[in-house]
Amino acid sequence: MVADYLTRLGYEVARGTKVYSVAATLSGKKRGKTIALRADMDALRLQEQTGLPFASEVEGVMHACGHDAHTAILLGVAEVFSKMKDVVPGRMKFLFQPSEEAFPGGALPMIEEGVMENPEVDAALALHVDPVLPTGCISVRPGPSVGGVTAVNLTIKGKGGHFSAPHEAIDPITVAAHVLVGLQSMVTRQMDCREPFVLTFGQIMGGTRDSIIPQEVVIRGDMAAMSGGLREAVEQNIERLVKGITESFGASYELKFWRGYPTVENDPEMVELVRDAAAPIIGKDKVLTHELTLMGEDFSYFAQKVPATMWLLGAWDRSKHPVPTGRHDSRFDLDEACIPLGIELTANMALEYLLRNAEGG
Repeated sequence: MVADYLTRLGYEVARGTKVYSVAATLSGKKRGKTIALRADMDALRLQEQTGLPFASEVEGVMHACGHDAHTAILLGVAEVFSKMKDVVPGRMKFLFQPSEEAFPGGALPMIEEGVMENPEVDAALALHVDPVLPTGCISVRPGPSVGGVTAVNLTIKGKGGHFSAPHEAIDPITVAAHVLVGLQSMVTRQMDCREPFVLTFGQIMGGTRDSIIPQEVVIRGDMAAMSGGLREAVEQNIERLVKGITESFGASYELKFWRGYPTVENDPEMVELVRDAAAPIIGKDKVLTHELTLMGEDFSYFAQKVPATMWLLGAWDRSKHPVPTGRHDSRFDLDEACIPLGIELTANMALEYLLRNAEGG
C-alpha cells in the first residue's frame, strides 16, 4: 500500500530485499543537504478490544503502538512535498521501516542495504505518538532519550511426573516461580535505584494440563537501560541467580541473551531545530521535555550514523478518554487529530533543516 501510494505521487520507490522496507527520495530543484524521515509500520500480536469501526480484521494482530499513524503521517508529508519541489533546497528521503517491535528489527537491514546512501543522508528525524501526552503537545529530549534493550530467554528444565507425586519429579513451574521472584528482588535490592533500568517478563510457557508436572518451562522478557555497560553487567547477575536457584532444586537451565537495540541518542542541535520548528505552530508552552524512557527503539541505528532526533507527538484525546490507554494495550486508541498535526510539524521540521543548511545560506 505504501509503495503504491508513493508511486502514484510520482516517486521512484525502492523496496528492501532483506526486509519489507520501502524508501523514496525527493530531490528539490535547489542544491543542499539530505534529511531522512523515518516511519515504522509493524503491528503487534494483540487481540484488539477497542470496538472501533476500523478495528483490525486480522485475528490476534492490531496496531497497538501507533505505527499505522506514523505511516499515515509520513505519507502525508511525502504528498505535501511532492507538490513543493521548487521550494526544497536539497533532498528528503522517506523511509518506511518494518519490524521495529521484534529483534533484530528493520532499521539495521535497511542501513546494510544502503538506504542511508545514494544520496548520502546528513540528518534524520522520526516521531512516535504518545498516548499519554495530550494532542497538540510534543515532547523531545536531548542526549540519551530511549534506553537500549536486551531480550532474555530462559528455559528451566526439570523432571516430569504425576501431580500426586511431586517428590518423584523436579517441578520446573515451582523453580520458575522462585526464579521470577528472585530476579525482581535482584532489581530492587542489587541495582542502583538512581540508574534507569527495567526487567520485565511478558511470557511464561509450560505444561499441558493440570495433572501433569511438565518437563520444562520457558520464560521470556526484556531488560532495558540507558547504559549498554549496565545491561551487560546485569547479564552476569541474572546468570548467577538463575544458576543458584535451579541447582538448589536439582533442575537445570538454558539462558540466552539477545542484545537488541542500543540507546537512542538525540543530537542536541537537532533537538533545538525540532523545538524551533514546532513552537510557531503549537506554541512554545506546548513544546515539552519528556522523561527518560526505556521502551527501546531501533531508530537508534539511524542515530548512530547521522545527527538525529526522535520526538514524541501527543495523541491523547482527554475528552474521549479521561484515563489514557498506553502503548501495547489492546484498547489502544489514539486521537486521529494528531495525524494532520504530525504532518504539518514533520514537514516544517524537515524544511527548516534544509533551509538552514542550504548551499549559499
